[in-house]
Amino acid sequence: MKKIKILHIVTRLNIGGVAFHVIQLAKMFDNDQYESTILFGDVDAHEQDMRYLADQHNIRLINLPSMGRSINPLEDILCLWKAYRIIRTENPDIVLTHTAKAGVVGRIGAKLAGVKSIIHTFHGTNFTGYFGKLMSSVSMNIERVMAMLCTNVIVISDQQKAELLRFRICNAAKIRVIHLGFELEDMVYAPSDAGKFKTALGITPEKRIVAFVGRLTSIKNPFQIIKIAQHLLLIRDDVVFVFVGDGELTEGLKAEVRLAGLQDSVLFTGFLQDLKPLYADMDILLMTSLNEGTPVAIIEAMANRRIVVSSRVGGIPDLITHNESGYLFPPDQTDSFVAAISAILDDPQKYKQMTVLAHQKAVTEFSATRLQAKMSALFKEQF
Repeated sequence: MKKIKILHIVTRLNIGGVAFHVIQLAKMFDNDQYESTILFGDVDAHEQDMRYLADQHNIRLINLPSMGRSINPLEDILCLWKAYRIIRTENPDIVLTHTAKAGVVGRIGAKLAGVKSIIHTFHGTNFTGYFGKLMSSVSMNIERVMAMLCTNVIVISDQQKAELLRFRICNAAKIRVIHLGFELEDMVYAPSDAGKFKTALGITPEKRIVAFVGRLTSIKNPFQIIKIAQHLLLIRDDVVFVFVGDGELTEGLKAEVRLAGLQDSVLFTGFLQDLKPLYADMDILLMTSLNEGTPVAIIEAMANRRIVVSSRVGGIPDLITHNESGYLFPPDQTDSFVAAISAILDDPQKYKQMTVLAHQKAVTEFSATRLQAKMSALFKEQF
């Protein structure tokens, strides 16, 4: 039986949820029935590369450096030509595009190459929080045109579907809501992980850890975390804040911490491949993003029975129910973040109740098995 060829096209395989998801999908659908390949661009200078994970799973990769995020009209036209030639040579049955630039280049290239099944995944949108009014309008108009080239559009949350419909990106019949899915048992810490993270960072056992996990970029609003730390540390001396990740704002954040005199209470680890020791030792995942899709870090925290205190943006309300399985606030409400963090640290009974609910949601709605079943059904629709 001839295998169904799937070509994933993604802007870059930088450390983060998108690359993890794309690699996992390629792994899932690389078997007796399917053959998967990933076409990707180069990471930015300040980013770390996640292709090591694809190599671990023997995923076939094709690198097109100019597919990377930076925009240059002349280079991007050449990138489109090269992508088209690669797609034509690969002759896939299905093209799955991910992220903005690869979504444009991949969909146009696939259409020109005569691919019959073209599916784009919105891991997040850039209609709000990224640009001014004019550029947001341009972005929406581009996506409206690109949606016409697709057989289907995947969104990873109900909130995203509502956003696409509100901004008239495409009609509802074309949209499929397919949540991210993970081998959750691979994300959950073991008892033997307890204490390792604190020991490695020189944090004493009695300290409580509030952690951010992700890219240190403007859309993640990480300076707000320092502001929250400043306020919380005025009323508590048993908390340490930890930034786990890297990005273009790293040095600026470190400078802000030094200026505030918080070097002993706000720490930076850089990128960590194994987060299980962190989840074993931390108490709260804190996110103050201005926009989000479905953050993998939140699902990881839920699976590890850790409280999430986050901004109420993007697809996050589809993950967390305020005051039931976590806390959600507008990103600029510093006092609300501080009050919620302090209160839950002092209420172990409520902490347990909330994390049990969050864990149940992670297990029932974000498993790899559920993702694979939903994607298989979508692929069958194409033929």
